[in-house]
Amino acid sequence: MGELRFVHAADLHLGRLFSGLERTTPELGRIFRRAHSESWERIVREAVARKVDFVTLAGDVFDASNPGVRARVDYRDGVNRLHEAGIPVFVVLGNHDPLATFPESLRNLSGQHLFGTEPEGIRPSSVEYTDGVMVFGVSFPKTVVRDNLVNKFRRDPGLDLAIGLVHANVSGMGGHRNYAPCTMDDLRAAGMDVWCLGHVHSRTVLSRNPLVLYPGASQGAHINEPGPHGCDLVTVNHGGMIGTEFLPVAPVRWESVHVDVTGFKSVEDVMDAVEAGSSNLADRDESVRAIVVRFNLVGRGAPEVMRELENRDELSDILSDRLSVLPVPVFPESVRDMTLPWIDLESAMDEDGFLADFLKLCSETADDPVALQHLIEQVQRELLTKVSPGYLSQDLKLRAAAESDCVWRNLLDHARNLTVKAFTDPTTDATE
Repeated sequence: MGELRFVHAADLHLGRLFSGLERTTPELGRIFRRAHSESWERIVREAVARKVDFVTLAGDVFDASNPGVRARVDYRDGVNRLHEAGIPVFVVLGNHDPLATFPESLRNLSGQHLFGTEPEGIRPSSVEYTDGVMVFGVSFPKTVVRDNLVNKFRRDPGLDLAIGLVHANVSGMGGHRNYAPCTMDDLRAAGMDVWCLGHVHSRTVLSRNPLVLYPGASQGAHINEPGPHGCDLVTVNHGGMIGTEFLPVAPVRWESVHVDVTGFKSVEDVMDAVEAGSSNLADRDESVRAIVVRFNLVGRGAPEVMRELENRDELSDILSDRLSVLPVPVFPESVRDMTLPWIDLESAMDEDGFLADFLKLCSETADDPVALQHLIEQVQRELLTKVSPGYLSQDLKLRAAAESDCVWRNLLDHARNLTVKAFTDPTTDATE
């Protein structure tokens, strides 16, 4: 088999809009509205420029089961450009865009092979040695799929390279619904050389032999999907060695920046520190057109400075004006007060009264795994009475957090600090 190269992408979520970013400039607003579509356009450009053999898409091409006209047109145009360049596209569908509701107008695009609800293998016509390469794939028939789709895959005999394409959750990866669940043993048993996966929004290489690859969402959707996002160039050389190269394509990046306000004597000092922390965020990523940042104020701030910072709306407006003129514009998603109370917590625990008892309880809970687990369960039950499970698993990622005591200890510390500040300073807003 000769050298083979293809681009693998997943979770384009065309048609998805960012939330909470309304107060911005018209230019930034347009970048935000078009971010997911632009990431798809960049994937197409990368594939054409690199003259790859084909493109694979592992589900959730669209964000909704009934995508709007703009999303449908953007997807069709991309497939058409790839077809004109002689690059076929192999597509499986996921929980956001199952086959049952996939637009009829897009099912038979030239150059696209849309896999059905039973696994099948296709030999790419663009590959010089077509007898030795096969792409196997299967689509979600409906939104909720609890079956193990990977168990239905089997490698055909005599192949030089077998590629599996599926939207699935491997080993119950946290933060994502457990659709089409499978294990690493299931993936190995199918006999594929490469698994091109979708569903998990952060880029993850689960194995190198066989290659098991989540490219991640092509565009981060919110603050819990930070950092560069894109697709992968997969190369198989003459000797069968398989390599990957991450290609950043997301025009908008989400980041969290910690600003230590210890020792600052004025709000102006905080503004200067925020601007300094924002100026070099995009230094190494030329693909970024805008960065959305959550600023976490940490350290121990002077009470008079923190009181002035309580007006979050005014603070965000000022930061928007200052940061929008940077070479890569920065937009503040929010400003969070994560600072420590001004009082000494160790000394306060040695005193008598409610505050000392509260601090001791926080410390004991953080140090006791059983008590911490009990708290986690209580918090989850309470939240599930107010917020849908889908929101919790995707945005707050409580399922992922439940697997990490460190995450919950940090949440407990933050709750402790907010309570102490509210108890010791009546002017503090404890609803943050």
